[in-house]
Amino acid sequence: MTPLKALLGVALIAACAPAPIPDQTADVLAFEVAATAAFQRNDTIAIDTLLTDDVTLILSDGTIETKADLLREAREEVVKYSRFENVDQVVRFYGLTTAVVTGRTIISGTAKDGSAVEVDVIFTDVVVKQAGGWKFAAGHVSRVSRKS
Repeated sequence: MTPLKALLGVALIAACAPAPIPDQTADVLAFEVAATAAFQRNDTIAIDTLLTDDVTLILSDGTIETKADLLREAREEVVKYSRFENVDQVVRFYGLTTAVVTGRTIISGTAKDGSAVEVDVIFTDVVVKQAGGWKFAAGHVSRVSRKS
């Protein structure tokens, strides 16, 4: 094999190699921060843009909430949040447009009736990239047990 043929062969292999997949972890974590901030502010406009139309959130008691439910709760300010924060997050990707985020959400606030709201849950979020941005498509939360 001549050096020119070898060089052309290497060039052809390099051209056919798949492009490296960009690390989108920072983008997904920034989306999660934006989403929790929107929920903390009860910002219905932001929440509407951050959710897929068919989003479902399964609560620890088995209740399934839809986009309409989540928007209504924010609009009615069912809870005025002083804290709505995700911590200990891990992001895993499945292709370029789907990510699963696991972690813990810590929530504090005041319910409409004046009672204190303190919630500590572990969560799984499924986020998908649509129209150039990440959106919340599905999620599940489970309360963290309080062991003595």
